[in-house]
Amino acid sequence: MKSVFITMMLLMGGWTHANEQGALQGSSLDTVCSSKNVSASNRPPIDTKTIHYKNKALVLTYHHLDEKESFITITPVKFKQHLQALKDNHYNVVSVEDYACFQAKRRMLPPNAVVITFDDGYRSFYEKAYPILKQMGYPATNFVIVSDVDSDYPSLPFLTWNQIREMKRDGYSFYSHTYDLHQKRKDEAGNGIAPLPNRVFLPKEQRMEIDAERKQRVRTDLLRGEAYLKMKLDNKLSMLCFPMGEYNKTVVEEAKPLGFSLFFTTKEGINNGSSREVNRVSAGMPYVSGDVLMKKLAQYDQK
Repeated sequence: MKSVFITMMLLMGGWTHANEQGALQGSSLDTVCSSKNVSASNRPPIDTKTIHYKNKALVLTYHHLDEKESFITITPVKFKQHLQALKDNHYNVVSVEDYACFQAKRRMLPPNAVVITFDDGYRSFYEKAYPILKQMGYPATNFVIVSDVDSDYPSLPFLTWNQIREMKRDGYSFYSHTYDLHQKRKDEAGNGIAPLPNRVFLPKEQRMEIDAERKQRVRTDLLRGEAYLKMKLDNKLSMLCFPMGEYNKTVVEEAKPLGFSLFFTTKEGINNGSSREVNRVSAGMPYVSGDVLMKKLAQYDQK
């Protein structure tokens, strides 16, 4: 089955030259940016009562919602408090596609723009976050580990394709957290390393990868993930969220010719559209109450 999707990616132009990919990406942006965002959620009107900043966007990061909080897990109640705090403090939640169009200079953003993102593709996004987001009328994006979709680990199940398609029809979007490069692998000393930017140890050959092998492994993984997302969801754009936040400039330059337009990091900061590398603000941690989140965002107010 995997080889079938790789073949499909080849037929769709996954291995075309960079200039051809640029043309395809430009055409996709034209389609996305010229169309009206369709969502079953009724988006609230643009709030301009207080201006925190203009022509910029803050991107929030969440992972998992559960009644028992942990390092990257908060309760649904706290998540709803975050969304209410955004509304009460006059932030305007926009989609990641809105930001992509802004970054490509095809669309303006409202003042105080905020993008909501989740990482990993846990099923709690469907069961707990999705109803709250719909109630508030807020769009959001989930960066899924594509190979884990439909996985039913009892302790932490992942989204199913049926759930993802249902949410996609409601205007929620799903992009790549790689196909299967989220788990650390080992180097020659046995240390755990992030497999996206680093060469890994090959146990069968009893040696480290050479860089050309790392590049081909990463290329195959990214294109495999995109093949699934395009075939299952008809995604027009390609965006990549770096697992564990681990990446380097080489990875970015290697991914651009594959059609990726935006790269989501764990670096904290606000975004003015000048870079394809997107800063984010970590919001889904137990110590981040609604008030703490507002204090974190307030540091980016225009002086």
